[in-house]
Amino acid sequence: MNKKGFLLTLALSVILIISVIPAAALDSNWQQFQKDEINIGVTYSPAPIKDVELSWSAFTYGSEMGNGIDVTPIIAGDMVYVYAANGSIWAFDKTSGTLIWMNETTGGNLQTSTPACGDGKIFVAAKSGYLFAFNATTGGELWNVHVTDGNFECPITYFDHKIYIGEGLKGGVTTKYYYCYDEDGTQLWNHSTDNTGGFLWCGASVVADYLVYATHEGKLISLYKNNGTLTDEADLTSDLSFSQPDLGRIRASVTYHNGYIYTTSEKGQAVGYVFKVGFDNGTFVDDGWSTANGFSTSTPVVYDGKVYVGQGEHGYTGNLTCLNDSTGEIIWSYFIDAGVKSSPAISIQDGKPYIYFTTAKSNGSLYCLNADGTLAWKYTPPDDAYILQGAAISDGKVYFGTDGGYLYCIERNIAEWGWEQFHKDAQHTGFSTSTAPNTSNIAWISDNIGAYHASSVTIADGRIFVYCWDYLACLDEYTGEVLWNVSVNRTPDVCGSWVTPAYNNGFVFLSAKETCCFNATDGSLVWMFEPPTGKGAVDGGCTVSSGMVVTSDWDGGHYYCLNITNGTEIWNFTVDGKAQSTPAVSVADDRVFFCSYGGICVDGGVAYSVNMTTGDEIWNFTTDNSFCGSVTIGDGVVYLPEYNFYGDGTLYALYSENGTIKWNKTVQRTDSTPAIAYGNVYVCGGCLGFSDLMTYCFNATNGDLLWNTSASDEIGNWKCSVAVADEKVFVGKPYFGSGVMDYVGTYALDAFTGNIIWSYPEGGSSPAIADGMVFTVGSGKVYAFGGERVMGDLNNDGEVTTVDAFFALQIAVRGEWQEKADMNRDGKVTSLDALIILQVVAGSNGTVPFFSA
Repeated sequence: MNKKGFLLTLALSVILIISVIPAAALDSNWQQFQKDEINIGVTYSPAPIKDVELSWSAFTYGSEMGNGIDVTPIIAGDMVYVYAANGSIWAFDKTSGTLIWMNETTGGNLQTSTPACGDGKIFVAAKSGYLFAFNATTGGELWNVHVTDGNFECPITYFDHKIYIGEGLKGGVTTKYYYCYDEDGTQLWNHSTDNTGGFLWCGASVVADYLVYATHEGKLISLYKNNGTLTDEADLTSDLSFSQPDLGRIRASVTYHNGYIYTTSEKGQAVGYVFKVGFDNGTFVDDGWSTANGFSTSTPVVYDGKVYVGQGEHGYTGNLTCLNDSTGEIIWSYFIDAGVKSSPAISIQDGKPYIYFTTAKSNGSLYCLNADGTLAWKYTPPDDAYILQGAAISDGKVYFGTDGGYLYCIERNIAEWGWEQFHKDAQHTGFSTSTAPNTSNIAWISDNIGAYHASSVTIADGRIFVYCWDYLACLDEYTGEVLWNVSVNRTPDVCGSWVTPAYNNGFVFLSAKETCCFNATDGSLVWMFEPPTGKGAVDGGCTVSSGMVVTSDWDGGHYYCLNITNGTEIWNFTVDGKAQSTPAVSVADDRVFFCSYGGICVDGGVAYSVNMTTGDEIWNFTTDNSFCGSVTIGDGVVYLPEYNFYGDGTLYALYSENGTIKWNKTVQRTDSTPAIAYGNVYVCGGCLGFSDLMTYCFNATNGDLLWNTSASDEIGNWKCSVAVADEKVFVGKPYFGSGVMDYVGTYALDAFTGNIIWSYPEGGSSPAIADGMVFTVGSGKVYAFGGERVMGDLNNDGEVTTVDAFFALQIAVRGEWQEKADMNRDGKVTSLDALIILQVVAGSNGTVPFFSA
């Protein structure tokens, strides 16, 4: 078979794969427990896979008993909903965390029934035995009905305008009922089960014409979903060839996948099983397996031949286990110091599953694992509370609640291909996973807008933000057109007084004479913070992270932590000398790092590690020379350079835990903020007319010099911070004339050798990289290098592959429009565009279409 025929066959295979993906998996909603009516637990909506940070948190309810939120949030449209332990139901904007509405049911101090959303309504089962319906948009109560004198403790299953739920454990072993109500609050049927404890977390799956669920004692029940008539039941202790007499009890929901029902059981920490049971036309089939895996209340998730499930009771250790779907054999287990009572949620990205789950303990955490069972990341919320239930995923974010009463939104690194603040991110890594241009092809050059030399730009949402001394300007990322500008009060010109804006969630922040928050769409002022000292930021802007803005006032000698929403001061920190750094934040360690120095030609500098929440000092590190630049945060190490007014400077690598020196190396004097990538540290330095200009690459582990540029090339300087992407290092060349320093060259160097790949005789100030392009400042202008975007390259990896067809289909399902996805230029994105992408991959039209920025 020739290449074209092979790719066409592949394309047709992908069309078949796409056709069998459940529509719910392509949907960015998560409208009930484990997403949908079969508890699929899988979504093609993206979620964070590294470098996570808190997008927002919101408090609902907390009690002395430690009960706050004990259910999974649900998501529909632009809203996220959560049910609190006191019976209150809350609706927040899922992007900003703004409270939209709150209403109440019948009170209480513990709620374990996850609500469901459908047809514009939120359905809530209160522990008191009442069902409620609320308007999903306004929160207005639509109806409530008393269903049972018992209680509700399992998730609501919603499908086709009907609500399914079972009675809880109240009343002990007796006759308990599973109920079906229509969405208007009318009971359609109920089904009784004798001699059962009830249904704690035992949610149902709707499979074709049937409703399937498990009893506390270990029976699987199948009913006609329209009338509640029993079609079959199977006792997992005795009826199957792989039954387990000691299964204990079932306190998990069932999930359905490709002709099989899956669930788990527990009989204390040591004993419990994962079950896979055949299911055909309402009847359980003696086909499947059971695997001993220890205690589990986790609902399994099945994807691509593997079963993922949590294991472990609170107070014990646990695992997230991956089993072979065909045999039940354990492939891997990820050990954790706490039980995993939650059910995993899986996001499929680039064809690979990422597994999200929480741990059942006080000071619990949210985990993300890679497909091979290795840790991608871990996030521990600041409230130190117990976490019972799992997470929900939607549009690049993960949502979960704690018994502290807080709902947390953990953000996908949406700046991964953007460049949302100084030196890329809050850690100042200076590294982007974006592709980067291989040539000096110019996409555009802006007019002379007064873009201030030594400043860098910020890129987000198709816009560029740049400091122009007297104003902040917003440009179109792909044309350079000025979209808006707004006046700001400049700080005194002290060696340049450069600053870089920061972007977050539709807002742009700038620290000059004051720290201001502007609407990123139109530049309107949202709030302004004026330091009490009356001083402004110099040579160091603000950093945004975890709902806070950290800024400085230079010769006022302070750093300030502000509330991102209204600019009110949370804490301030007094330094010894002038506060010049752009702060760097480690969310994982809840620390912020910044520096101070004595002054121009004055000896003495101090680096500080400070608690981000309280503003308390953790450690400081002093030097005889000046810390005029900013810190870069690596893996357990922070990197910072010093400026020596009288000779060579030093690049320090300090252990972030205690500030002790790991290694230090001599470099040219510099304010440059290091970049870290490929296991290396990159930095440049030198002051034109006083010392050589050089760019360096050091081994991040031991500080060995790997390469440096030649002094005769004059690449790099003390004001420039390098940027790294696509195995290239981008850096500028300075010019000093008529008493003014500017940039007269942009360079791309090989990241592993330092050899020049290309150069351009303009621009060069602290480059920034986003969307396959490089942006820099010089002579009052903004320069954009690169600029061709590939039609159909929806995951921005520089090529069109079958993966992009999945992305196109997801965009179509969401009803959104993206220019690169609209392959046939009809003004909308449909499944036809996904097919065209597959045709492109197969080479049926011979070319991949491009369009110019």
